[in-house]
Amino acid sequence: MSHETHDNSEEIKHMLSATMRTLSGMAELDITFSPHEAPVGRLSTTGAPRVPAPTAKMSAEELKLIRGCADAQALYMRHHDKKLHNKLAPMDIEAREAFNALEQARCEALGARAMEGVKSNMNAVLAEKCKRAGFDSMKDAAQISTADALHVMARLAMTGEKAPNEAENLLKLWQPLLEKQFHGVDFSALIPYLNDQEAFARNARQILKAMEVLPSDQDEDDGEIEQEDGAPEHDEEDNSQDNEDQDSEQDQNEQQDIEEELEASEDELDDLESQFDDTPEDSDSHEMSGEEAAGPSAQSRETSPHGPHGLYTVYTTAFDEEVGAEELADQMELSRLRDMLDKQLASHAAVITKLANRLQRKLMAQQQRSWRFDLEEGIIHAPRLARIIANPTVPLTFKQEQEQEFKDTVVTLLIDNSGSMRGRPIGLAAMSADIIARTMERCGIKVEILGFTTRGWKGGKARELWMENGRPPQPGRLNDIRHIIYKAADAPMRRTRKNIGLMLKEGILKENIDGEALVWAYNRLIKRREARKILMVISDGAPVDDSTLSVNPSNILEADLRHVINWIERQSPIELSAIGIGHDVTRYYARAMTISDADELAGALAGQLSDLFDDV
Repeated sequence: MSHETHDNSEEIKHMLSATMRTLSGMAELDITFSPHEAPVGRLSTTGAPRVPAPTAKMSAEELKLIRGCADAQALYMRHHDKKLHNKLAPMDIEAREAFNALEQARCEALGARAMEGVKSNMNAVLAEKCKRAGFDSMKDAAQISTADALHVMARLAMTGEKAPNEAENLLKLWQPLLEKQFHGVDFSALIPYLNDQEAFARNARQILKAMEVLPSDQDEDDGEIEQEDGAPEHDEEDNSQDNEDQDSEQDQNEQQDIEEELEASEDELDDLESQFDDTPEDSDSHEMSGEEAAGPSAQSRETSPHGPHGLYTVYTTAFDEEVGAEELADQMELSRLRDMLDKQLASHAAVITKLANRLQRKLMAQQQRSWRFDLEEGIIHAPRLARIIANPTVPLTFKQEQEQEFKDTVVTLLIDNSGSMRGRPIGLAAMSADIIARTMERCGIKVEILGFTTRGWKGGKARELWMENGRPPQPGRLNDIRHIIYKAADAPMRRTRKNIGLMLKEGILKENIDGEALVWAYNRLIKRREARKILMVISDGAPVDDSTLSVNPSNILEADLRHVINWIERQSPIELSAIGIGHDVTRYYARAMTISDADELAGALAGQLSDLFDDV
């Protein structure tokens, strides 16, 4: 018989909070329980660590995964010095991701080596991460990101654990590279430095150089690592070595104290976990934390995942532009275009608004709220008033509503502004984006509206320059791209509403280079601090630019688009989806739908967003 009750989930939250406070060494630590996944070290807007929320229907395996996520977050908070890490981290994008993965492995290894219960919990998360990423079915090491591979291999090497079945294929693919191509890199060599983040970081950089992830000519004093007070680096290392035994003894005593404090909370959690033994396991429905964070984190720098393997090139970016809609027309013209849009689509506004309201009800219904009790301030806890009447010496108790985590989301709508969208398609796209953005704004979800096209037909100034330079063969992208910001994520709709009408301006819609537009939208979105990031593309065809296609391989734009989509879907935390208008985009995007007529766009857009939030 199942013991799944709401009371149990609240009790689990209480026990997890107590465990995390003890393990992190922060007695006043506040924990945020969220339905969303969050990378290790990612904090909520209030500065609290984010942990997957337990549910009323949960198996013992799912509970173990949540415990593993909580343990990983707490260990990272205890052993990680963010300021020092940023000082030591490489500036190169790929190298920094690999460096972050090694640091996460260090923090987890410290806990796993000291506490068997913590090791068991985090092993469950590691196995689930490998399972979800599909490492067991991959046939080439290149399919697995370097950061993912380093995190798994370093964790296992530094703890001496046996690899879970789900990770065996990863080791099979990567071990030959370590032994042959990278001259026998051994992550167990990092074990002596586990308790010294700075020494560990310096040795981690050397490993990254040996693996050719970090350029060998990038010295540690290249602006990232600065010695304080003019002290030579070797003096610091000598001092570190002199105090190593003392620090090790202190850390050992500290870990013993932690273990003793954790026993009570762990035993209580184990008792709770045993209540779920009869529950059918369905770990795929569980919301993991940032153990899955393969690829860029919210702190990722701007990057360009073009390809494949550098085959996509750009002749010149001198004439490209990223421009706000208000810069392409004066306020009087924007007002006129907005009025034109409203009149043109008056018959559709009611339908779109009805769909948007339906979406809003669904979003508001999914927002999770909970209360904290027995506080010294807040709202009076009414059920306790009877005690006060019976005994006036009993103090008043208060309650406070927890943060509404569902709001921590941002959505980007990337709209194809090509000439083939002219007329009804672009009008409906503009109105749908406008209504949906206002709907999401009412729900506390920020929305960015972007458009992509080119500055001119047939190549523009880029082609003229290419012709002046003697028409070198296969120049790559040969046009002047124009990326338009109709609404920034932080801008309210009341101030940007008129910008949407710009899509109706004659001469704005030209050609479409989708791959670079996706990279641009990705780079804007990945810098956001929200925990969940959604990118939706609205397009009516494959990328087309006659100037580029006439002097390059015929598939250059499509191949680049496929590569960028694959990169975002497999190696980034951004959720990507698309709607094709009269064009089958399901052959490009894993999550996509195709509509036969522009009139279906509003329903499709609301439906896609609704489905995305159903996945929470």
